[in-house]
Amino acid sequence: MIKIAGAGLRGMSCAIKLLDSGIDVTIYETRQEIGNPIRSPGIIKNLNPEFIKNSNAIQTEYGWALRREWLEKEMARLVMQKGGRIILKTESPEDSIDCKGKKSSAPGWPSNNYDGELVVWNGGITIPEQIPNEFSLGEFSQNKFAFERGDGLVECWIRGNLPEHKQGWLELIQGEHPTTSDLIWADESIVEGQEIAKRIIQSLQEV
Repeated sequence: MIKIAGAGLRGMSCAIKLLDSGIDVTIYETRQEIGNPIRSPGIIKNLNPEFIKNSNAIQTEYGWALRREWLEKEMARLVMQKGGRIILKTESPEDSIDCKGKKSSAPGWPSNNYDGELVVWNGGITIPEQIPNEFSLGEFSQNKFAFERGDGLVECWIRGNLPEHKQGWLELIQGEHPTTSDLIWADESIVEGQEIAKRIIQSLQEV
């Protein structure tokens, strides 16, 4: 049985691939709820069709936009359906596979399991009619972007300080991510989780 630390997209994509290979999996997560808090944008280029409806995703010219926490919950449901276990509010055993990736125990304190440069990205959620002038809907640059999700709300992200919102942000988000916006899509976490699973499967086959 494989133990996985982290019930984010990375950990659950790793678990799903292992379960599909007939390997028992238990995921350990220190949060009390899957998908809360969210520290990453709800954007993904390649989305499993069975997740579209329940994650309230909409397709745009740049990919799918959704509530990331709902995608995490859908992936958790699939892990459970395939026979995996998820244990919340629990530290992972020392022999667990580290799938926490770029997430830290608290915003502003990067984890030590990512060897690239990390910077703080700040995000805010608003409605389309109240996007600050610093952002353009659907426009992605290396240090800021904004997109409308399937629930009709807009996520605005910027590397560095988030501009003030005249009416007040509906929600604030913060996370440590690579310096370029190209590397903080949900696809990155899912692919990394799958690659971790591939290495585990290969090592078990070599035994």
